[in-house]
Amino acid sequence: LWDELVVVDTGSRDNTVPLLRHAGAQVLSRPWTNDFAAARNHSLDAASGEWVLVLDPDERCSPEFLRQARALMGRADVGAATVLMRNVREDGHVHEARLLRMFRRNAGVRFRHAIHEDVSESLWPVLAAQAQQLVHLSAPVEHLGYARSVAAARGKKDRDVGILNSSLQRDPDDLYLHFKLLEQARFWGDQALWRSAAQSAQAAIVRASRAALGHWAGELVVMVAHGLHPADASAALATLNALAQRLEDSAAVFHCRGELLERSGHLVQAAAAFEQAWQCRAPLVNQQLAGVRPLMGRVRVAIATGDLTQARAFLQRALQLEPTDPEAVFARQMLLP
Repeated sequence: LWDELVVVDTGSRDNTVPLLRHAGAQVLSRPWTNDFAAARNHSLDAASGEWVLVLDPDERCSPEFLRQARALMGRADVGAATVLMRNVREDGHVHEARLLRMFRRNAGVRFRHAIHEDVSESLWPVLAAQAQQLVHLSAPVEHLGYARSVAAARGKKDRDVGILNSSLQRDPDDLYLHFKLLEQARFWGDQALWRSAAQSAQAAIVRASRAALGHWAGELVVMVAHGLHPADASAALATLNALAQRLEDSAAVFHCRGELLERSGHLVQAAAAFEQAWQCRAPLVNQQLAGVRPLMGRVRVAIATGDLTQARAFLQRALQLEPTDPEAVFARQMLLP
């Protein structure tokens, strides 16, 4: 895949550096300063190729990804690409996210945020000036480090939450940081952190302009609603609806609305919300929230209303999208011969 491999080592104490140098890498040593963007930007300073692809050591490229990435480099009309990062959770669910990891090297393109670093803010003006587009590679990259057991063994929670809280003290209106802190609370199941982070995020959303809300804003308000009202579907729905008025249409919001309406017994409205989630196809959307999950919501509503024919039809569509989805597999045992 690579013609030039630039690695920033921030203090490894094993055989990482010799292994990389043996593979032909240029290894740069840099003290760890609790700032992933700084380390990323240090690597960009040393890179000399026309294209940059950013990968972590626990991310594995599929053969098809290699082919697609190489083919992309011959297109003059393209300046960047998202990578489909595939995370297999311990419960069997697959979480796919599109991450902006591939772009033409430009001195103006830099990573921002000390953790969950991102180049999009500086990249958009460059793409516009060069009249180049962003495309989306369909072949996956497998992320191996998503399991809680692996993350816990490495002390990732304390490190990540600490960096996010420090960054928010400096910039309490950075909604992206609030989003990432809520993701930490959800991932670890830390209800106390989730509630406090949701309170702070809600206040920041109310202060924010629509322009400050990124493509992840739908998932942000969903986590705020669940964090503030984990056991009260009606209150969570009210919070969700109030905050969603500030956003563009979002599959995450529609899906969450469907689940909350389903829990409250409003099945007709729930089915409509799940259908809206299914129809919502923003480029960077979490495909689970716009695909399998809304279809399984329609399956549950159809079962609850006694329409097994419709339930089977939605289930078959869900299985076509993700044959190993645990909920769909369970439903198949009951509904399909």
